Amino acid sequence: MKRSSKELKRIARDLLNNRYHVPMGAFVTAGIIPAVMEIPFSLSLGDYPSTPQIIFTLIASYLILLLSQLLNAGVFLIHLNMTRNLPFQLSQIFDPFRRGTDRFFFAAFLLSLLGLISCLPVIVGGLYYYFRPPSLTSLLLLLVTGLLSLTLATLVILRYQFVFLFLLDHPHGSSLSAFSECRLLMKKNKGRLLYLMLSFLGWKFLILVSLGVAALWITPYLNQTLLNFYLDCSGELDQIPTRNHLG
Repeated sequence: MKRSSKELKRIARDLLNNRYHVPMGAFVTAGIIPAVMEIPFSLSLGDYPSTPQIIFTLIASYLILLLSQLLNAGVFLIHLNMTRNLPFQLSQIFDPFRRGTDRFFFAAFLLSLLGLISCLPVIVGGLYYYFRPPSLTSLLLLLVTGLLSLTLATLVILRYQFVFLFLLDHPHGSSLSAFSECRLLMKKNKGRLLYLMLSFLGWKFLILVSLGVAALWITPYLNQTLLNFYLDCSGELDQIPTRNHLG
């Protein structure tokens, strides 16, 4: 059943009602751990960092980025267990490190690689604009390559948004099979997912004007809605009664 964005959000609110504390704590934990790990590397740069220092910090930042994606997978596991009426607790945020860490790290690496590839057009356009004398041609090239990169990055997000959920649901499946299954699932659902994501722009603006405080409530709401979309596409959401229906 292909539910509307409005219905998926209603189900998300229903599932989160009076159970916000664990998803909220998971979101905060997944944000704090990478941020704390990043601090020593940022401080070590100083005012005049050497080239080796910069390279080392960039490598460390990239590894921390991969780590943060595993933590985010743990956040979605909590939402998944909560939706399926299974036991859920904050410590489950670390479960991806116990479920074949190499699979999750490789998936995170592939996602970052796809993200980099999608940025190549605008990088080329930016270099051309920077090294050439200012002209209308170079400006237009920058705009066109920017739009192309935005389109490619959006396609990557829409196709592979749920890769980690596939890895969580299939403990013995490979990273590549998760990408393949995710691509098949989203074949006729990318437009719906794009609409759903765009419908949260107003909420994200609220996060901005609240200096991030509103994210404590909005991000779990967004995560739960995205999870509902995944379960709706796979057909599982039809088998999961909402808490209203459960009474």
